[in-house]
Amino acid sequence: MLVSVIVPVYNVEKFIHQCIDSILCQTYKAFEVVLVDDGSLDSSGIICDEYAKKDCRVSVIHKENGGLSDARNVGLECAKGEYVIFVDSDDFWIDNCQLELLIAEIEETPSCDFIGFNCCYYNSSTGEFSPWFSYSDEIMKMTERDVLITNLVCTGVFPMSACLKIIKRSFLMNNNIRFIKGIVCEDIPWFIELLHYSHKFRVVNQYMYAYRQGVQGSITRNFSEKSFNDLFSILKEQTNFIQLSDFSLFAKSALLSFMAYEFCILLGYIGTFDNNFQRQKRQELLSYKWLLKYTENPKVKKVSFCKSLLGIYVTEILLRNFLKIKLS
Repeated sequence: MLVSVIVPVYNVEKFIHQCIDSILCQTYKAFEVVLVDDGSLDSSGIICDEYAKKDCRVSVIHKENGGLSDARNVGLECAKGEYVIFVDSDDFWIDNCQLELLIAEIEETPSCDFIGFNCCYYNSSTGEFSPWFSYSDEIMKMTERDVLITNLVCTGVFPMSACLKIIKRSFLMNNNIRFIKGIVCEDIPWFIELLHYSHKFRVVNQYMYAYRQGVQGSITRNFSEKSFNDLFSILKEQTNFIQLSDFSLFAKSALLSFMAYEFCILLGYIGTFDNNFQRQKRQELLSYKWLLKYTENPKVKKVSFCKSLLGIYVTEILLRNFLKIKLS
């Protein structure tokens, strides 16, 4: 089966070779690489063209800058594969047999709309890989949507990243599942929509993807007012969507606990902005503190306990200090 690997590219001349090479060296050969040059200002677009000249599996789309979501959407429209995988151009795949192993997983459970795989964090300074959370054997055997959603949230790990999935292209196209253009945290509404339309999916402990840490522009290190506003809008919209959806009651509760985790992030960050911004946003944000009653996520459970013991304002201070330490 043909797999389309979609790679949005923007100003990554330092990393793009490693990214593309890690895909082209795969032992499984039935794939195409769709490079979407999103108006790069450095030599990234030229490098993409050089790969297309050398390897017929590589195609390049040059477009005006529209952001990550727009580039992914354009790549999806042009893809020809039965399945698609998204790869961010400053990341890479860990070794050359991963795609072959992933295809074997698909052939084992062809009824699944998508399969989620695992990742490592890559430290560019040391060259070290740090594996992410490992799924239990029990979770890896599950395919029923609502049961798997609930179990994943209860582990404290919810794999929303678009880059950690191989997905039927027809499933995305038939349900018009796209990324929202112009926002940060775009993977959150995309993943919830993915779950909403899916019937079956799986997760596997295949450490295929390497996330490069410490890249300039990372949202976790540059949480701006726009970042706050985008995530808060997502919180409001997706909370409403989940409540009105056809998820089972226990899956709804788990998904609301996932949104409660995003509420905790917003609560931790709000005190880092100027007083005027805080006055505008705090009261509305606190109107969503009811989400803390959904404690399936163990991290939310701790925050909820802290809030019941110390109150919401002390909890906010503790979360803000925790984020400072985590990002230092």
